[in-house]
Amino acid sequence: MTSAKASAKLPPKPGKDIVYLDVDDDITTIVDKVEGGQDKIVALVLPKRFATLQSIVNMRLLKRSADAAGKNIVLITSEHKLLPLAGAAGLHVAKNLQSKPEIPPSPVDLPPEKPVVPEDPDAELDEEDTKLDYHRSIGGLAAANSVDEPETIPLEDGEDEDKDAAAPFKKSPRDKRLKVPNFERFRLLLVLGGAGVILFIVFLVMAIFVWPKAKITLRTEATPLSAIFELTTSPKAEGLDSEKGIIPAELKSSDLKSEQKVQATGQQNNGEKASGSVSMKVEDCAPFGSAPSDVSAGTGISTSGLFYITQENAHFTGPFISSPSCVEYRVNSTSIQAQSGGAKYNVSGASFVVTGRSDVSASGSASGGTDDIKTVLSQSDVNNVANKISEEDKSKFVEDFKKELDEAGLYLVEATLKAKDPSISSSPKVGEAADEAAVSIKINYSVLAVQKSDLSQAVTDQLNKQIDKSKQKIGNEDVLKDLTLTVQSQKSSTVTTLSVNAENTAVAIIDIEGVKKQVGGKKESEIKELLTALPGVKEVEVKMSPFWVSKAPKSAGKVQIIEQPLKTNANSGS
Repeated sequence: MTSAKASAKLPPKPGKDIVYLDVDDDITTIVDKVEGGQDKIVALVLPKRFATLQSIVNMRLLKRSADAAGKNIVLITSEHKLLPLAGAAGLHVAKNLQSKPEIPPSPVDLPPEKPVVPEDPDAELDEEDTKLDYHRSIGGLAAANSVDEPETIPLEDGEDEDKDAAAPFKKSPRDKRLKVPNFERFRLLLVLGGAGVILFIVFLVMAIFVWPKAKITLRTEATPLSAIFELTTSPKAEGLDSEKGIIPAELKSSDLKSEQKVQATGQQNNGEKASGSVSMKVEDCAPFGSAPSDVSAGTGISTSGLFYITQENAHFTGPFISSPSCVEYRVNSTSIQAQSGGAKYNVSGASFVVTGRSDVSASGSASGGTDDIKTVLSQSDVNNVANKISEEDKSKFVEDFKKELDEAGLYLVEATLKAKDPSISSSPKVGEAADEAAVSIKINYSVLAVQKSDLSQAVTDQLNKQIDKSKQKIGNEDVLKDLTLTVQSQKSSTVTTLSVNAENTAVAIIDIEGVKKQVGGKKESEIKELLTALPGVKEVEVKMSPFWVSKAPKSAGKVQIIEQPLKTNANSGS
C-alpha cells in the first residue's frame, strides 16, 4: 500500500526529443522540427560546421519560436563559434547528450540568472514555469520530477518503458558509464570487415590458382652446322629447285625524288650585238710558197675575252713584200659580229686571235652593241639544287627502300644495289628568263631480291642433310639470321650466281608439351632430376613465382619451357 501511494504521488515523467539536424537544414526547417515534437525538452544535435545557426538573428528566432511553443532547447555541439551566439540568444548548450547544459557567456550581456529546481522532488511542476537546471544532464532534465532517479537522454525509447511505468516505483542508482552506442561506426566496421573477408578470399584464389608460374630453362647440347652452296637466280623460274640450285628472283626499283624551288642567278644580255670588220694577214718568211688557205665564215675570233664570229669567208691575196726576206698575204676587210649582245663588245683598233689559225693575225673594230640585262636560270643554279641532296638523304632513302622490301618478305642481294645518274629537269629551262624556277631531281635505285621463304627452304634443305632428323632438329629456326650471300658472277641484272654460307646448330628433339605435364606439381629438385635425364639436356634452371610457390603448377599453360642451346665442338662429342 505504501508503495502504491508513493507511486500515485509521483508526477508523470517529462518527455524528451532528440533531433539530429542536417547540414542543409535552414532555420525554417529547424523551427518546424522543434514545434513538431511532442515533448517539452528538445535536444538539437548539430552537425559539424553548421552554418545556419552561425547567425545571431537565427539563434534569437529559434529561441523565440521555442518559447512560443513552450519548448526548452539544448544545442548539442562543441563548435566554439556557436557558444557566444547561443549565449547572446539565451539558448542552452551541452557538448554531448551526457553533459550538463548551460547558457554560455554572452559577448555583450551578463549570463542570465540560473533557474532553481524545486527541492521537493514530489512537488508538482507547472509546464509554463519549468526551467532548466544548469548543473544536470539532459537526461536528468527529462526526469526533473524524479530527482532521486537521474538518467541520460536515450537515443530511442524502449518498449519496456510502458511496462516499467506500471511497475512499483524503485530507485536505481545512475550508471555514469552508460554510453550511447555509435551505430555509424559499427556499420562502418561491419562493412570493412566484410570487405576484408572478400579480399582475403580473392587473395587466396589468386595466390593458389592464378599467380603461381614456373619458368624452366633447358640448356641443351648444340652441335655446330655449316652449309655452303650455290644458288642461281632466275626471273623466269616458277619456284625453288633445291636440287638444281635455282631460285626465283626479281629486280626491284624505286626512285628518290626531290622537287625544290631555286632562285635564278644567271645573267643574260639581250641587247643588240656589236658588228664590225677586221683585216687579216699572214706573214711568210720561209721560202716563198703558195697563198694561205681562207678563213671560212663562222670562225671565232676573240680579243680580251670577247668572242666574235666572222660573217664571210676571208680570202688572202698577195704576196706583198714586207721585207727583203718576207712576204705578206692579206685580207683587207672581213665582217664580224659579237657572239652576244652588249655594249662591252664595242671595240676599236683591237687585235684579235683567230681560233685554229695561229698563223693569222687580225685587227679591227666593232660597234653598235647595247645592254639589256635579263635574269635567267643558269646551269649552275640547277647543279646547286642537285648537290643539296646529301649523302644522308640518300642513305635514309636506301634504308627505307630496304625496309619496305624486307617487310614484303623479300631478301635483298645487297651487292646488286645500284643507283643511276640523277635525272634533272627544270621549269623554265636553263637559259630562259626567270626569277625563280622549279627543279625536279630523280635518282633511280634498283636491287635484286628473292623471297625469304624460298631462301629459307633452300638453306633448311642443305642443313637437314647433315643431321639425324629423327633425333635432332635445327637449333635456330631463323636460318637466315647468320646467313652470308655473295655474288660470284652476274650475267644480267636478274641472272646471278650466289654463294650461300649458313651457320646454325643441331639440338636434340624435346617434347615440350610432354615436359610441361611431367613437371606439374613437382618441386625444383624433382624437376631438375627428371629433366637432366633427357637426351641432350646438360643443365636445368627452375624459377617459380611468386616467392611462396614451391611446386610447379599443374596447369601446362602456367609452365614456360625455354630451350637454350650450348654450342659444343662437333669433333669432341661433348
